[in-house]
Formats: sequence, structure tokens, C-alpha cells
Amino acid sequence: MFQRLFNWFTRIPISDPVDRRNAVFMQWLLLFEGFRTPLNKIYMLVFDWSYLQHTYYDKAKVAPHIALTIDLGTDLLMTAAAWFGVCLIRMCRFRLAVSQYVAVVLGSGFIAYASFGFMLGASSDEIMTVVLALAGLMLGRKALWMSYIMIILTFAVGMASNYFFNRDVYATVGPFGELPTLALDYVQIVVILDLSVTSLRQGLAESNMHREQLQQETAERLRMQEQLLHAQKMDAVGRLASGIAHDLNNMLEIILGFTTERDRIDESSSEHHKDTLVLADALEGVELAARRGSAICRKLLNFSRLEVAHSETFDAASALRELQSLLRQSLPESVQLKIETPVTPLPIHFDRSQFELALFNLVGNARDAMPDGGKCTIAIARDGPMGVVLSIIDTGTGMSKETRSRIFEPFFTTKPSGQGTGLGLVVVHGLIESAGGHIEVDSAVGLGTSFRIFLPGSSLELAATSMLPSLDGAPA
Repeated sequence: MFQRLFNWFTRIPISDPVDRRNAVFMQWLLLFEGFRTPLNKIYMLVFDWSYLQHTYYDKAKVAPHIALTIDLGTDLLMTAAAWFGVCLIRMCRFRLAVSQYVAVVLGSGFIAYASFGFMLGASSDEIMTVVLALAGLMLGRKALWMSYIMIILTFAVGMASNYFFNRDVYATVGPFGELPTLALDYVQIVVILDLSVTSLRQGLAESNMHREQLQQETAERLRMQEQLLHAQKMDAVGRLASGIAHDLNNMLEIILGFTTERDRIDESSSEHHKDTLVLADALEGVELAARRGSAICRKLLNFSRLEVAHSETFDAASALRELQSLLRQSLPESVQLKIETPVTPLPIHFDRSQFELALFNLVGNARDAMPDGGKCTIAIARDGPMGVVLSIIDTGTGMSKETRSRIFEPFFTTKPSGQGTGLGLVVVHGLIESAGGHIEVDSAVGLGTSFRIFLPGSSLELAATSMLPSLDGAPA
């Protein structure tokens, strides 16, 4: 219960951070004064009545009953101002709460000094000092100096009251002899408070300004970072789209290559039976190429959905032989193609479409490395008791050591802008690594390039298949 009450007192919905902290302290101070002032007066009236009567009321400049009324009235006013101040603070009117309390205390002091006169060293002087501190710390410079002027004016009124009621005492000296000294003493307090409070508020203002600047810089940095990330995403999407278009274009070029066989029908000397077989083979090639294009699109969909690969056990040598016609169509006539496969099966456990995609990417790189023609050799063989090694060797321009060390970095390419994405070998490397294999690259400038892909074999025995004879493509 007490904890909830304490939390309620400390939760004051004031926006200004300085006023919010000051409001918590000022609230407790006003509560203290709201209890202390009436309880102290009741105690003195009950237990020290004779002291009050002979010391204050009988020596007042007005009648004793009037002095008692003024004393109790000013105490009542200050008590009411303290409680009213608490209510104003709870209503988020912090400055009004402090202002009215300071005004009531100064006004009560003015009335008391006018009624009782000025007495140096009186306890009311301590109250005036507290009022100065509250005005300076809570309300600022203007309220501090206005309170100082009011206090000096109150002292002057008290001294004037002494003079009017006891002129014989001031026959040789003026009534305001002590006022300059008091004014200088209090002005020291005011100057110290003024400089201290001004320095603190300026420091806080600078701190707030720096904090706002930091927030603005942070927001600007976040905005720039978001723009950079967006630009990087758009660049990656563009490169990815370019890579997919490159792979699909390879398939379309193969299809277009097979469609040229239709020109045989228009030849007058053509043999219909032989032409029918050729066209059937061409249509079969078109079907295979279309299936490879469909596989590329499927992989793109799998990539967007983060789907896992569909691995299967198949004969890598037989798969390579089946791709021979497509690989031939993906290379220009200036490039000679040679495929070497063993008689015995080479079973591997791999996603077949990924295996074919990796092979087409590597053959495409070999083609680009031989713009003036050359020879591309694809060989697959047993590597140890269970492994399989697939080699793609070209006689192209080759690579330097520095280029060779970066070929598997995303978006790294040596091709002109618009002709390469830097993703082909990255995709190949990822596919081979995911299958438990690895790639070795051997290349030198002017001496061609050799890619050797090592894949783990499968324990599943496949039926032996007869080896198709190796075919050499005719060079242009």
C-alpha cells in the first residue's frame, strides 16, 4: 500500500525533464510545510503561550489581539498555499504551484514585518532565504530577482515600522542603517544562485540540444542505412534476375538451334524418312531443353520458398551422355566438344536438376572463355573406391592467380557489364558443397582452365549400362 502511494507521488506527468524532477521534491516540501506550519503553531500556542505573548504579541507595533490574528492568519495562508501547491502539481501546473506558494510566503512576510517590525536575526530571515532558493531553482532568473527585490522591500517596511512606532530610538540614526548591509548580503546569495542555476540550465539546454542532434543523426543514419540496404537488395535482385535470364537464354538458344532443322523440309532433294528421324531427334532435344528450362524456373521458386533439394540416386555417367546433345547446342561451332564416360555406372546421390544446372553453368563459362574457338572436354570417372570426379576442361584464356582466388565470391566477375552476374560459380559451389563434395580449379593465363568436381558415390548399385562412344564435335 505504502509502495503504491509512493509510486503515485513520484509519477507526475510533466513533459519538461527538469520540472518533472523538481516537482517530485517540491511536492514533498509542500507536504512537509503543509503539516509543519500548523502543527508548530499549535505546539507553541499550547506549550509556549507566555513566551509568544511577551516576546511577540505584546511587543508588536499593533495591538496584541491584532498581532495574534495576523500571525495565525499568515500561518493559515501559508498552510493553504502549501496544500494548494500540492494539488496544482498533481494537475501538472508545477510553475503555478511554486509561484503561488512563493508569493504567499513573501506577502505573509511583508504583512508580518509591517506588523511586528524588523528584528535582525529573526527566524523569518531563514524563510526568506528558502524563498530565494525556491524561486531561483524552480522558477528561474526573473523570479529570483523579483523575490530579492520583494525581500529587501519587506525589510525596509519592517525598519520603517520600527521607526514610526519607536522614533526616540532612531533620534540619532536613520531607520534604514542596516538595510544596505542586508541588501549586499542577500545580493551575494542571489548572484551565486543566479550563476549556478543559469549555468546548470545552459548545460542542460546544451545537453538536450546535443541529444536532439544525436537523435536526428541516428534517424538520418538509419534512413541512409535503409536506403543502402534497399539499393543492395535491388542490385542483388537485378543480378539474380540477370543470372536466371542467362540460364534460360542458354536453354532457348538450344531450342532455337534444334528448330533450324525444319529447314530440311523445304529442300527439294531431301529424303523424307531421314528428315523425319532428324526432326524427331530435334524435337526430342527441344523437349529436353524445355525440361531443363522448367527445372531452372523450379529452382528459382524453390529458392524463393527456401525449399530443400530433392535428392535421388542416379548414374552420373548416363546423365552426362543424355545431356550430350544439349551441351553441343550450348556451344558455338567454333568450339569442339568431347565427352568421356566410363562403361561402368557411377551412381551418386544428388538432386539431378542441380547436377545438370551446375554442369551447364561450367560449360557456359568454358564457352565464354573461348571467344575465338577451342576445345571443351567433359570427363567423368571413378575417384577411389566410392567417389566420382567430373572434369570440365577448356583451352580458353585462363585465369590469373588473383582471379582464381575470387571466382567463388558472390557478384565477382571479369566479364563486361551486362554480360556476367558473378553468381554462376557461386551457385555451382553451393550446390556441390551441399551434396558433400568439393571443387578444385587449375588455371593459368593463356593455358585454359580445368574444373574438377569431386562428389561422394552412392552405395546403391545400378544396373550396368553400355557406354556410348565418345563424340568429337567438328570444329568450325
